[in-house]
Amino acid sequence: MLKRLLICLLLLTSLVACGGNDGAQVPAPVEKTVDGVTLKLTAESPLSQNTDQTWVINVSQNGQPVDNADVYLDIDMPSMPMGQNKPLAKGEGNGNYRAQGIYTMGGAWSVSVFAEFAGKEYQATFDVNVPE
Repeated sequence: MLKRLLICLLLLTSLVACGGNDGAQVPAPVEKTVDGVTLKLTAESPLSQNTDQTWVINVSQNGQPVDNADVYLDIDMPSMPMGQNKPLAKGEGNGNYRAQGIYTMGGAWSVSVFAEFAGKEYQATFDVNVPE
């Protein structure tokens, strides 16, 4: 009886530790530098279809944070037109901006980060694969 109880507890612990997310992990931040401006995109949760996604965008120029920029994302699925998906980012200070959006299906996506300040627009595009 004790042996069965220990086995049940071990199985239950294993299920709880897995968290039910199929091993999904938060992707590593990605960044590109364009004309001395670095745009860094960080997802706050594992990539998933039809689930709210939050990104933090960091904007810096020559290593210094850029505040008061107009920042937005353009989220597109190149293989299938999905309509406009351009969430605006809100400034949080220290060069950080937060945007929320959604991937409506699994597959290959393109996320472009736009930052406009001092009369110039900077853009970096990142390829993202959302699990199906």
